[in-house]
Amino acid sequence: MAVEVEILTSNVEILAKQPPLELLPFSDFLEITQYMEKGETVTFQLLEVSGEPFYKGTFTKMSEEYAFEEDIRKKLNQVIKQKKMSAEQAESLLAKLSFTTVQETPPLSVKQKFLEKKKDKSEKVMIQKKKPERRVPRLSKVSLPSFFVSWKKIGIGVLIFSCIGLSAFFFLKNDTSVAKKDTSYEQLFQEGNYQQLLKKYPEKEQTLIEQLYQEGNEKGLEEVAKQATDNLAQFYLSFYRKDWEKVTTLKELPQEKDVLAMKGYAFLKQGKLEEAKLINEAIKNETLTQQIEAYELTQAYKALREGNVSTAEKINKEIANKQLSDDISVVKSILNLMKKYAEDKENKKLSEAERKEAQQNYDEWKKNLQQIGEESIFE
Repeated sequence: MAVEVEILTSNVEILAKQPPLELLPFSDFLEITQYMEKGETVTFQLLEVSGEPFYKGTFTKMSEEYAFEEDIRKKLNQVIKQKKMSAEQAESLLAKLSFTTVQETPPLSVKQKFLEKKKDKSEKVMIQKKKPERRVPRLSKVSLPSFFVSWKKIGIGVLIFSCIGLSAFFFLKNDTSVAKKDTSYEQLFQEGNYQQLLKKYPEKEQTLIEQLYQEGNEKGLEEVAKQATDNLAQFYLSFYRKDWEKVTTLKELPQEKDVLAMKGYAFLKQGKLEEAKLINEAIKNETLTQQIEAYELTQAYKALREGNVSTAEKINKEIANKQLSDDISVVKSILNLMKKYAEDKENKKLSEAERKEAQQNYDEWKKNLQQIGEESIFE
């Protein structure tokens, strides 16, 4: 089954701009890691298409030649040594990933697009590396996840979108494809003449807003927002800017499932879990459901690292995550050991050497506690 990647955090500009809930094909993610520079890092989680996360981790480019495959194999070996998973489980996880050689001889402009944040270095990179040219994936061309629509309903296999806009929340309805066939509409759109476009095609206002959002055209959204008949353009603009509070407070919006799902996500980003759940009870959006569960899982692991087992258990009653259940048991054991060593290091009946050893053991297990969930294998 195909694997997708969700970017959680990154200091790589093009990944940092990756829209919330937009999933990258694993092959695209793998190619991007090849062009990362030393010291750049990305925290991510891997998911099977339409499935739950099965791995969460952080990749840091240690050197120019350091590869993601090498990194994940090292970390899986560490997990095996820590007896957090078996060798068979590790092999099963790796079997889901395809580390095939990426296609060669890409258009130069594609590579330049990825490297545009390093314009002063791009020519040097292309001249000195003397490596075979490889296609760098355009984040502007990724498949739209099923956050809003069914592929069958819109009748196409793959939709191509802009990475700069938050296209994971973007609908291309049937009227969008019709609009693209209308050369006058397309011409006005390409010229950026949105005022004239709205006058000539007022019924295409929502289509225009979604196209601008899809392409990450912030200025275009601002312009349309000034002329729009409702707050939809402002809504998409606020979402693009990650102004989550404004997203959830804007009125006069069409009550459509995509808009509601976006609101649910915005509530989640503000830590308002209950509001997000209430919205999703009505629309039952698959991707929002996954994000709610991921949020709860994050909260559960945060509680575990703080030694709050009861909170993690309460959360797991709802999400029933096997890995979390296993880690709860591990944390209980760690806390028992920490309690023992905490008592021993203060026990005057023990020798100084024994108390010192107890202190060292306590510190070591406390460190282990803080690592729970940092590199997570989700079943």
